Amino acid sequence: MSSNLRTERSELELRNASNDLYYEFWMFAKLANGLATGIMGESIINNALLEAFTIHARAILDFLYNDRLTGNEVSALDFVHRPDEWIQVRPKKSALLKEMETDLRHRVAKEIAQLPYDRHKGVPERKPWPFMQIAKEINVAFDVFLELVPERRLGPRWLEVKQQRKA
Repeated sequence: MSSNLRTERSELELRNASNDLYYEFWMFAKLANGLATGIMGESIINNALLEAFTIHARAILDFLYNDRLTGNEVSALDFVHRPDEWIQVRPKKSALLKEMETDLRHRVAKEIAQLPYDRHKGVPERKPWPFMQIAKEINVAFDVFLELVPERRLGPRWLEVKQQRKA
């Protein structure tokens, strides 16, 4: 783990970053719900929702599980008093999340963010992503994160989320 290479952030910086995190999480959750309904069918809107989902999902998984982030990327490690405690108590990545993380790394790069000549070369037809199961598993990790983070490090939207989850 390279958390010791990270710049310690002030509580104001963390609160401000938590607002951006909220947006990522909110978009991820809303997109998962929208895609799971299948209401858009096969359409340009559905494709745009899927692409947006993959981008937000990748950001959320990196935030929760990538312990090697350096530089300017926001990490769950930044918000807790003891990063080693977060690593110990956060839910382990399920087989589904591990598979999805691999897909997000490779498929987003090859199928969304770039236009390589070999975009679909040798790629088997993929089964649809289980959006709601992915969202449920990430929600469990966020519940643990929100319990561990001091409230003064979170923006007001997260405090509302914490209150709603306790109710």
